[in-house]
Amino acid sequence: SLGGHIREINAQSSEEIELVAQRMRQTLVEVVGQQRGESLYSMEWLRERVRWHLDGQKTTAKIFLAEFLPSSIVGHAIARLEKSETGEIYGYFSTLFVAPEHRQQGVATALMNQVESWFLHHKMPKIIYNTATTNERLLRLFRNQGYAVTHEESEMVQLTKDLSKGN
Repeated sequence: SLGGHIREINAQSSEEIELVAQRMRQTLVEVVGQQRGESLYSMEWLRERVRWHLDGQKTTAKIFLAEFLPSSIVGHAIARLEKSETGEIYGYFSTLFVAPEHRQQGVATALMNQVESWFLHHKMPKIIYNTATTNERLLRLFRNQGYAVTHEESEMVQLTKDLSKGN
């Protein structure tokens, strides 16, 4: 895929953890604006959040990196298994980010496919992704990948993909 590949983050690499944390902030800034995006979470909280996803004692999660060779990380996706109030376990697609200069090149789709195949491996019945109602590019991308809007409230929208139909 375009001279690149998807791999898991190196949990021992503070550089990769830092990069994902910075891009989590960049995502917030893009979606909710600079002031709100930077004030929502400290960089330390974001770094800890990345590390939390890497701690198998705390959660079942994966952080996938899209890498253009030789060594340019152009995007990432964070996914984890979650349990609903009713006890149903489902796939939660936490974050999808592609560097602006690498968008429209199939990177996001490649990351989404990797996440979906990980969820299918874990036999998840569905995948849920939340974003802002204003995040039109991402909403379009997810709809094109078979997600449907299942909930909307206070500027946020929930997208769900049913995996139980055996696509």
